[in-house]
Amino acid sequence: MKHVTNLARAAVLALAGLAATGIAAQAQDWPKGDVDLIIPSSPGGGFDTYGRILAKIMGEQTGVQFVPDNISGGGGLRGAQAAYSARPDGKTFAVFNVPGIIEPIIRGDKVPYDIDKITWIGSMAFNQYIVVVAKDSPYNSIEDLKAAGETITFTGYGSSGLAANRILCGLVGIECQVITGYPGNNDALLGVVRGDAVASVTPITTAASFNTGGDLKAILLMSDRDIAAFPDAPKAGDAGYPELTNLGLIRAFGLPPEVSDEVRARFETAFGAALASAEMAEWAQSTTSPVDPLSGAELKSLIDKQTELLLKYKDVKTGSE
Repeated sequence: MKHVTNLARAAVLALAGLAATGIAAQAQDWPKGDVDLIIPSSPGGGFDTYGRILAKIMGEQTGVQFVPDNISGGGGLRGAQAAYSARPDGKTFAVFNVPGIIEPIIRGDKVPYDIDKITWIGSMAFNQYIVVVAKDSPYNSIEDLKAAGETITFTGYGSSGLAANRILCGLVGIECQVITGYPGNNDALLGVVRGDAVASVTPITTAASFNTGGDLKAILLMSDRDIAAFPDAPKAGDAGYPELTNLGLIRAFGLPPEVSDEVRARFETAFGAALASAEMAEWAQSTTSPVDPLSGAELKSLIDKQTELLLKYKDVKTGSE
């Protein structure tokens, strides 16, 4: 699946064109007052960083003030609940932690929102995963791990990363043991380098920034895109596992249920124009923060596919310690 299609890129550019011809006048059409942008984490994290630059640029382009509102807790659930229960009047916009808001549903927990009723506007970034081993590892492919005929140890961090590890093992057919307890992804990667485990499933961006010294070897990109930091790593689709390209952390944006078509279109136009702006491109380059736009329809399709995979492999046993 090519997540950012030519059609999607054309749509983003078209929205930018609309911005040039009339988005500044849109301020007259917005509800009076500020727009709250709910961010489901504390200040300083990834969701906060993306949310604040978007709020800044959308505010500059529309003449409407987008006010960041950090509502942390529950792995993004408190923020999702606040956004979901807000009035559908165009005065509440939100960042959603995906797959964070999916995982409690998979566990069978009762949640105060319905993912299918959220008005999805699009996403700023889709941070996919990669499987890495130490540079001197005898394993050079995911098939090598499968052919080992023994339990393969992984280091792991974070609920989303552990879920991706579980799905990888279930889909490929590897008996896995995941070593947890690391304070962050970099620490989990350091564990692979020093021999705590054979491999790790980690975000591509994390692996790329960690691997400046060449201590890691990539054996599978859980993506369908070329990654400059790992030019020789096989892609999941080429390796026979295209479903793995649907996994990753998504910086998703949406509105409460039941907003009007007019409000939805207004946000889609402003969102697309902000992502296509020169200021956004400069920010992405200077901070090495990938901006990887998805339309609302593409985002919803990706969420559905992630949910399907998480449900299918929720009972796969990977073991942990």
